[in-house]
Amino acid sequence: MMTLHLLSFRPDFDRLLRLAHREKLLPPGGDLGYALHAVFAASFGEGAPRPFRLFSPGERGGGPAGRLLAYSRRPLAELTAHAAAYADPAFAAPLTLEEAEEKIMPTDFPAGTRLGFEVRIRPVARTGASADGTVGARERDVYRGAAAGEAAHEARARVYADWLTRQFGRDDAARVECSEATSLGRTRLMARDRSSDARAPTAVDGPDVCFTGELVVEASAAFAGLLTRGVGRFRAFGFGMVLLRPPRH
Repeated sequence: MMTLHLLSFRPDFDRLLRLAHREKLLPPGGDLGYALHAVFAASFGEGAPRPFRLFSPGERGGGPAGRLLAYSRRPLAELTAHAAAYADPAFAAPLTLEEAEEKIMPTDFPAGTRLGFEVRIRPVARTGASADGTVGARERDVYRGAAAGEAAHEARARVYADWLTRQFGRDDAARVECSEATSLGRTRLMARDRSSDARAPTAVDGPDVCFTGELVVEASAAFAGLLTRGVGRFRAFGFGMVLLRPPRH
């Protein structure tokens, strides 16, 4: 049986922002996903947790100081030992590892289990990809492809909700019974452009959407896999982490 750890960090946002500016990891608009990707990679190497979700200070779920949640197959003690031995302290310091906490997540949810969920997603599809899925590939907002010409808030929410339902339904993992978009925005992320030979990261615009809802587990192993890998693309940059809560009834 796979073990999945839920990690909770209390990041030092001042240090994180200084690092992001100094290392040019912050795009216009200030999304910290790429900076945290770099921090995790430098701190934990191949064991870098993903997916993760950042809650800024004052944001619902973040409290007054902010919080960073992540799923990991490796326990916190193993990650901190790796950081102590190998991490660049300038990158590890913003995580304040001495204050990090963890718990073991349940992963054996029997078919028929009802769960509440919350997830931040970037509903995009790749277009122009070659056989290996990289050359010429670009990210396209699924709303622009599925509902060109519609501009209503409700139309966007419906297209994204349908996309999210399909993601949960892969491998018959879970069936979404209801969902609600709690935010519909756009952000610019730092990412590597796979459509060119450029090695330096560039700012990429795209949808940034949060949903809450309720689902029913249909296949226990498939649902455990979904929790572990996350939903959609950009999972290493702060999207796709499925947070669970009790169902309403």
